[in-house]
Amino acid sequence: MRPQVLLVVITLAIFGTIGAARLLRSVRQNSQQHQASAASSPAESDESVWSELTEHHRPVRSSNPSGFIPGPYERLVAISAPYALCHQDPWDRLTCSDIDETRDMLAHTWDIHSRTDLLAQIFWLITPGNRGEFGAERARWVDASLAKADYQELRETGTATQDATEMLWRRERMRNNDRGIQNVDFLAWDMVRAAMLTRCGAALNWLQEAEAWDTLALLDQALRTRYQNWSHVWESFRLGRWYWYSETGEDEHFNDLHDLNRSQILLSPEGPWGLIPWDIPVPEPSLMILDVFIDAGLTVPLSAYEREHATQWERWIDDQATLRAQRRSQLFSTDPE
Repeated sequence: MRPQVLLVVITLAIFGTIGAARLLRSVRQNSQQHQASAASSPAESDESVWSELTEHHRPVRSSNPSGFIPGPYERLVAISAPYALCHQDPWDRLTCSDIDETRDMLAHTWDIHSRTDLLAQIFWLITPGNRGEFGAERARWVDASLAKADYQELRETGTATQDATEMLWRRERMRNNDRGIQNVDFLAWDMVRAAMLTRCGAALNWLQEAEAWDTLALLDQALRTRYQNWSHVWESFRLGRWYWYSETGEDEHFNDLHDLNRSQILLSPEGPWGLIPWDIPVPEPSLMILDVFIDAGLTVPLSAYEREHATQWERWIDDQATLRAQRRSQLFSTDPE
């Protein structure tokens, strides 16, 4: 199997079944056409994969380009555009191009099989998400003595386990401050994925339309508290994804190519984030989705440690969830006279 084909196979585990299978078929066909040719140089190999990625990330839209005027609706749905490009979904609509593939992707990649599963994953991304874990790793591993102790423990555990191997990779990256990872704000990595799940949930009718829009408004509020523009969001998302994936060698090289290609399309003048101004006003979230989380039994107050290390916005969300849960408890526990 040619190297570029092997690399694209890896995308099935990264991006889910949507889009990755199509990309694999396309690259395999291209590989078969060139089997009689001499092995390509690395630059030629990258160029071939780049062409396939460009086709893979070709934007899909429902609106008429000539009459497109972005508004609050488009601004909110655009948060999930990085995944809309990979899944070939219309980036300007709260829908998905293939419902069955969307359902399969959620089941295999996220272990989501129902509305309750979906709500649990979205709530986790809004509250601690990966950024809670990554922030704790950063706080620990910038300390040389703690980093050394963890290294010895992980080596004793053995690199035969995937978790230990990935943690060793992340420890090394954090200790060396590779790609400036010690200063990365991981919020975008969680919020963009939550927006993608919100889009999928609305498409599958697991979220009511009003619930989906309120969730996107809440995610947008979080992003605007930490970032100044779409480019800033992308850089945070890209580095968060790189740190999460925890791979090196050919896997890392392919993922770098993938995200470079995706960013050039996403942020180009005719790309989703190039067409949607960052500062378009949107409605304030009503926090309807917090009531949904409460009714589903998903809300748990942050611990003292978590609150100490949480951002102001995260503490605000925690306070709002606690307050609304108390009010609802009082409302439904009151006996009528």
